[in-house]
Amino acid sequence: MSRKFASLAAVALAGAVLIMPVKAGAMSPAGFSRIDNLSTIQLVQDKKKTETVKQKVKRAWRNLTGYKFDVACPAFPFALSVSKCTATGKNREDARAKCQSQHPFCEIRNAR
Repeated sequence: MSRKFASLAAVALAGAVLIMPVKAGAMSPAGFSRIDNLSTIQLVQDKKKTETVKQKVKRAWRNLTGYKFDVACPAFPFALSVSKCTATGKNREDARAKCQSQHPFCEIRNAR
């Protein structure tokens, strides 16, 4: 029983050590005083993606002629995240190999 308590205490201590710097940084804004005046910072998710005409045509052609697969990746021990993969190749197995190389440790299934 004491081993179980010791491992639980170690996990709790590690969690507290990881959370403590986040809370300390959030409470003291003095560390951020140097970057208050920066207006040129742009978040990646806010940045507009520019897609060339060649990329658009290639994507459209791949969607029309490519093989489609469902990709199931383990996110947690019991949950799976499912996404799509479209790849071109000489045959279905060649395209499946391309999807497998893009998504290692995931299950590649034929799309429904």
